[in-house]
Amino acid sequence: MTHRDREELNRRLAQARRLALEPNDRLTRERLAQLVEDLEFQLIEQRQVA
Repeated sequence: MTHRDREELNRRLAQARRLALEPNDRLTRERLAQLVEDLEFQLIEQRQVA
């Protein structure tokens, strides 16, 4: 994974975390929570490969 890819994942993760604080409906919160988990996993996975 390139430095640019890692920066993009970190940017997307920060954005997803911000969005997760805003919604009121349960489905949106669940989907954003899953997105955060997926992005965190991708970052961890790439660190282990590097």
